[in-house]
Amino acid sequence: MKKTMKVHVWLCVLVMGLSVLAWGQVPTADKILDLVEEKSIMGGDTGSMIATVQFDVTISEDETTSYTFRVFSVRGTEGNPDKTLMVYLSPDLVAGTIFLTSTPEEGDARMWLYLPALGLVKELISEESQEQEFVSGSGISRKEIAEGFQYKDDYAPELIGEEETKGMPAYVLFLTPKEGCEHDWQSIKLWVHKEEYAVIRGEFVNQEGELAKVMEGDDFSTDSVGFISHTITFHDLIGGGSSLITLIDREIADVPEDYFVPENLPELDLDAF
Repeated sequence: MKKTMKVHVWLCVLVMGLSVLAWGQVPTADKILDLVEEKSIMGGDTGSMIATVQFDVTISEDETTSYTFRVFSVRGTEGNPDKTLMVYLSPDLVAGTIFLTSTPEEGDARMWLYLPALGLVKELISEESQEQEFVSGSGISRKEIAEGFQYKDDYAPELIGEEETKGMPAYVLFLTPKEGCEHDWQSIKLWVHKEEYAVIRGEFVNQEGELAKVMEGDDFSTDSVGFISHTITFHDLIGGGSSLITLIDREIADVPEDYFVPENLPELDLDAF
């Protein structure tokens, strides 16, 4: 089951959003969660996209490491999984490394890692390898990157109110685990933009009842693709540290299907990225 938090933040289906507003009705908690799950870190509707993303990982007050990625994605084609290819551009120590994901509508994501120094493509099969941090010190796992906001399988949402957050109108959802489902969090609280269905803030309570992680979106604006949060900060309240994800640029563009074939990763022209 998909049970993790994403990081990645995709554009809502406009027709569905307008139909709710046109009748002046408040959408149900399940409908809001459905619309949230149609988003990702790069936004966009169906089709393919290219983006540049930066991770700034702060482990201590005086220690921050920056990582830059070129991201290629395709999503929303009926019957096919969503696919994402992330090429590490910097720092030099990891440049050329590639992280590939394939996420079906139902079921778990598959993940591969290409290590250029070894010329090796490895599928990440074990739970341990999937739960490892995407970048060291980030507090964000590879699985969270691959699966994104996928809560509805394992959590039941309740609409508990409406608030203004960061100057934007928001629905407030409270999520608790469904009976018999595996889950990472005892509860999740989400503030969701009332018109764009982007997550503005998230609070995650661990199995011990502690507020363990807080996610905050910022720099919300509409670009040539649509409405999106251009920065997302994750605060690890248990381990300390934080991760700032910045969407530097993005564009709708055709991405060759060959990019998403694991066996092709060693042959990709990385200089072109």
